[in-house]
Amino acid sequence: MRKEWGKIVALVAILGYMVFAVWMFTFRSTEQVCRSVFVEIRDSSMLRFITEREVIRLLEREEMSPVGSTMKDVKLDKLELMLKKQPRIKRAECFKTPNGNVGIVILQREPVLRVISGGRSYYVDSEGAVMPESHGFTAYVPVASGHVSETLAKNELYDFAMFLRKHKFWNAQVEQIYVEANGEIELVPRVGDQVILLGSLENYEYKLEKLLSVYKNGFSRTGWNKYRMVNLKFDNQVVCTKK
Repeated sequence: MRKEWGKIVALVAILGYMVFAVWMFTFRSTEQVCRSVFVEIRDSSMLRFITEREVIRLLEREEMSPVGSTMKDVKLDKLELMLKKQPRIKRAECFKTPNGNVGIVILQREPVLRVISGGRSYYVDSEGAVMPESHGFTAYVPVASGHVSETLAKNELYDFAMFLRKHKFWNAQVEQIYVEANGEIELVPRVGDQVILLGSLENYEYKLEKLLSVYKNGFSRTGWNKYRMVNLKFDNQVVCTKK
């Protein structure tokens, strides 16, 4: 009987301690003051459009730094909403740690095209949205220049840039996209001195297939620098103009 009574007393004591511990943890959690903020830029090895220090400064500038506030008053959803409004940030996730810190994980927007036209310079990202340049970092993407409207950049040129991005050879080969006043396209390759007359962006996949055939069956034998111009505007032929 004594053994059973002892077990009951021990069980009650354990349950009482657990209730007390939960109460104390909850009390401490609500009264705990945020000690610091740490930021992780998840894709910083590939992109450097924003830094940890810039995120901290942004929180301070917007008067939303949680440091010094009680943890119960730190609204993570408001922090995330403010960060997601920044033009270089694609996603932001905020969380609290048991020792009184707030963590922020940032994913940057990824550019697929750079536009330099009409006195403006900006990027179009992988979702077709305009994003500003960074003074400290330049993305390795094709550059569109000439007569480029923002509408053209966010639609037809965005589609073309996404095609280039998905094809390893063309992504490496096409360095610049020049848009003439009449809307026709010239491409400047990374390898070879010739200008490529693409014409309109209609059927660009077929036109680049023709060019790839020329690269494989023609330029591989005659050399890449023998011609100054390659015209892909005609349906069933490729016209190469010698230097």
